[in-house]
Amino acid sequence: MAEWNKQHVSSLHDHLAGLTADLPDRLAAITDGRVVPEVDAIPIGGARKMRGAVLFFDIRGFTDRTGSPDPEDLKRTLYMVNTVIPMVMKHVHDEGGYIEKNTGDGVMAIIGAEAGVTDQEASRKALDIAMRSFYSLEHILNPHLVLQGIAPVQARIGIDLGTFLLARVGAPKGSAAQERSFLTAVGPTANLACKFQGMADTNEIWVGDLVKSNAPTDWHQYFIQKVPPIGFNWIYQGTNIPYSVWHFDAFRPHPTV
Repeated sequence: MAEWNKQHVSSLHDHLAGLTADLPDRLAAITDGRVVPEVDAIPIGGARKMRGAVLFFDIRGFTDRTGSPDPEDLKRTLYMVNTVIPMVMKHVHDEGGYIEKNTGDGVMAIIGAEAGVTDQEASRKALDIAMRSFYSLEHILNPHLVLQGIAPVQARIGIDLGTFLLARVGAPKGSAAQERSFLTAVGPTANLACKFQGMADTNEIWVGDLVKSNAPTDWHQYFIQKVPPIGFNWIYQGTNIPYSVWHFDAFRPHPTV
């Protein structure tokens, strides 16, 4: 776990500097064409039952950023993606989490699935990653992006907690003759985290009932129950009890030490 102090925040600024050190040169080297990357041969069809938190981070308005045919606009978007996504990934890795996939305009992460991690730890880790990600957006990434002439980024996060299968799916050969497969979380926990991210408004964190009930007690004051959209009718298995949805309205302040 990364401590929340001035030294850690300073390390985030250093991390951004490392991400952007040669980024303009790399973007300038982009050429026309398409190259499919190699993928190592991996066993396909297996799965592992796991328990933990699943977190979806999504950049809002990404489609609008990629709608311009101007190559310079596209390079600005790539610059943004190459700073925001790796910073969120860093926060996930700092808490021992696993990046299930990079969706281009977001991240799907699995947190607390390691042996011995309790539901309480997984909930706290996931919520802390969400808060740290929004802190980095507001105080580190967006000020840097604005200096580069790039519009600031807004995002939203959805989190759920529970049991799921981490499965390796795909086909032995893709159309480009490489081994093509990937790991994906399968089950209601992943589905709900994705739904909560879609329900959340700009710069909000929405979570499921199990995240709230397992969160640190002194964080319970920051949960606001939400009325989910029509059609959302999840219940606890074997009961008629609705599975509640919450907005976690907390943030990481500047560290004092």
